[in-house]
Amino acid sequence: MEIRTEETMAVLFADVCDSTRLYEVLGDAAALALTGDCIRRIIEATGYYGGTVVKTMGDGALCTFASSDDAYCTAVHVQESLRGASLKVRIGFHIGPVIVTGGDVFGATVNLASRLAALASPGEVLMSRSCIDALHAAYRSNTQRLRSAVMKGSVDAVEIYRTLGDPENVTVAVGQFRHTLEKRVGILTLTYRGEQSTLDETTGPMLMGRDAGCGLIVQSDWASRRHATLEIQNSRFTLTDHSTNGTFCLDDNQRLQVLKRQPTYLLTSGIISLGIDPSADQENLIRYQFATG
Repeated sequence: MEIRTEETMAVLFADVCDSTRLYEVLGDAAALALTGDCIRRIIEATGYYGGTVVKTMGDGALCTFASSDDAYCTAVHVQESLRGASLKVRIGFHIGPVIVTGGDVFGATVNLASRLAALASPGEVLMSRSCIDALHAAYRSNTQRLRSAVMKGSVDAVEIYRTLGDPENVTVAVGQFRHTLEKRVGILTLTYRGEQSTLDETTGPMLMGRDAGCGLIVQSDWASRRHATLEIQNSRFTLTDHSTNGTFCLDDNQRLQVLKRQPTYLLTSGIISLGIDPSADQENLIRYQFATG
């Protein structure tokens, strides 16, 4: 007899766009390789943020998370990793009760997450108001309400939100409506050896490293001369590593990310360490704090 339990979790669907056309244009082998790369990125991001890949469906994946924050971070991570790629992914997620049985999940929460993914444009992340209410304030500030809609199978109207993303795609059609998205950046405060620096939409990129010409000079043997750059991209504060040893980011949920010639968003607060694990060089930690404007 199968064990059935009811749990509250965030359910995320990610679908590769135009996969059928891809097989027709590129052929089976090439299309399978590209689609497989997208699915791999989804699986890796899900694991990094503590989620579970319930199943993959050829050109998509169903994943579950303990929190709305983890689903949000996974969705943003996947979309950023595919920026500029030939394939796009549409993502939708919702949080609520689900029935867990036989390694699969069922229920209205799963159905709504699937429909949100189907509504999303390529490269877009849609979520419900329930997800927004459960999000960390810093993540919530990077979202925009679109409209309310009665979804198939739902009695009440669902408030639909999206993440702020590519500035070239600032309007989104939902039903017969189009809404223009407003950019909201906020302020990022950096603290290094008791000295504070701030970044906002009026400041230019900040270079960090040992070089005397850097905006933030880090006096560490582990830091490269021009180690990493902080700047605003896609309405978010973005840290990009340029170094040999990498840049270590520890967020306020104690998730450690190691960047090697890669970018990441700084969405809440945490610690940056240039070239070495934060636990190994307490003297040269850079603390960051995001606040809405």
